[in-house]
Order: sequence, then structure tokens, then C-alpha cells
Amino acid sequence: RKSRHPFKNFNEIKNIVKEGGYQVAIRHSDNAFPVVDLLAAKKGGAKTRIFQSHSSNTKLKLIHKYFRTWMGKVPTMRIACSDNAGKWMFGNLDYTVIKNAIDIKKNEYNPDIRQQKLEEWKLTGHPVYAHVGSYSPVKNHKYLISVFNEIVKLQPEARLLCIGEGPLRSEMEAQIKELGLEDKIILTGIRHDVPDLLQMADLFIFPSIYEGLPLSVIEAQAAGIRCLISDAVTTEVDVTGLVTFMSIQDDPSTWATKAVELSGSYTKTSTYQQVADAGYDVTKVAKFYEEL
Repeated sequence: RKSRHPFKNFNEIKNIVKEGGYQVAIRHSDNAFPVVDLLAAKKGGAKTRIFQSHSSNTKLKLIHKYFRTWMGKVPTMRIACSDNAGKWMFGNLDYTVIKNAIDIKKNEYNPDIRQQKLEEWKLTGHPVYAHVGSYSPVKNHKYLISVFNEIVKLQPEARLLCIGEGPLRSEMEAQIKELGLEDKIILTGIRHDVPDLLQMADLFIFPSIYEGLPLSVIEAQAAGIRCLISDAVTTEVDVTGLVTFMSIQDDPSTWATKAVELSGSYTKTSTYQQVADAGYDVTKVAKFYEEL
């Protein structure tokens, strides 16, 4: 566990790398400050030092701006989950895009699991909308719930699955209660069966304020689900043609109209090969790291 004291943390990382004889160190982040951890690994003897960018924005903008200048000297390899995330973190420096991969087979559309889960959650016959993500500001749940409130005006039987957990749960619950949606929105909490729960969805809604390349949108596509997402998300995320982008500056009613249109006008099919061909097969990405 990392210490909150930066100097103590630096020395701990250096000593762990040195005593363990580790030759490879990898650091993932949405901002440049953790490059300091790779410097500690360098002092400990790590010859290969990889920094991976997995977002395209951060709250720590001033800190990020300063430590971004270290990216040409400390890491021996720079990787990113998308071009968007790479440019955000590394600017004009060279970097390699390595996809955040998934177990495609586990996420693949399965009509039997879909029916089983719909019955288990008593959602058979209901239009089901879904979101996967931490209950945190960047995921924009307040807007999501406002959109769903408009959807219910068009589809009274609609239900929304918010799969995740986080610090904004109480605020979300208050908004849901204020709008009278307690019997229509399900806050699942942390789940270990997300691929199975996604099978129930008719549409995946994802109005994030910013992202690197959200894996949940890839997982939704792997399940054959159409996705309505924020145009703040890189277009690289659309690997199947199932993704529609809209601005979160639009009125929630505009999103609702599009959501209802998209959710009811298609038949789910397997997208396994499309997702695999786009580079998201976990077995192939694992080989990259094994060969370092």
C-alpha cells in the first residue's frame, strides 16, 4: 500500500524494486504526477519503465502540466489506451497504443443468459437501459438520471441499471427520490457478474464528461448492445458501428428521444469478431506484456 508521504513512498518503491531485483516497472494513471514512481523504480534498478495513460483529462491540471515534462526522460516506453489518451499525456513524444483488452467470449451476446437475468431481476417486458461506471463526477450520473427521467415520459415501463458504486451514491439516491424514480432505477452496487447483467440491456447510455477509452463501452458492444455516449469520448471506442455520439450540452430530452429510437429498432447479434479484430482480445494483449 502506498504511503501518503511522497518521500517515504519514493524510497519504499525504490527499495522494493532493488530488493526484488525487478527489471520492469509499469505505472498507469490519468495524470503525469505518478511518473515520480517510475523515477523511484529507476533508482531501484528497473531497466524497463513503462508509463500508461488511460484518460484524456484530470482534475490535477497544474501538477499534470509540470510532470508531463518528465515523460521524455524517465519512462523507457510510453503507452496509451487510445490516441486521445496518448496525446493528452505525452504530447508530441512517441507512444504506442495498447488497447485495454477484455475477455470477449465472456462478454459475447448470449440470449439464454439474457432471458435468465431478465427473469431473475423481474425485468421481462421492460425496456432496459444500462450504465457501468463508478458513481463519481466524471461519469455524469446527474445528467444520466435526468435523461432517464425524460425516457420514462416516453416509455413508462423503462428501467435503468446503474452498475457500480462510489461517493455520489447518496446524491444519486436523492435525485432519484426527488424525481419519483425509486421503482425504475436500480443502483446495483459493486457486482462481479457485470457481463451477465449487461445482457439485459437494450441500450447502453454513457454521458461521461471525459474519458480515455472506456472499456465498459467496448464490453457493451461485445454484448451486441447499441450505445449512446458523450461526444467527449474518443471516436476510437466505436469498433462495431453500434455507437452513437451526442453532446452532453444537449437537453436531456434530446438524448431521451434518441435513446428510445435506438433501443427498439434492432436485433442483437454476435460482435465477437469485430471486437477481436479491433485489438481488444485479452489473450493477444497479454502476449505483449509477457514479451517485455
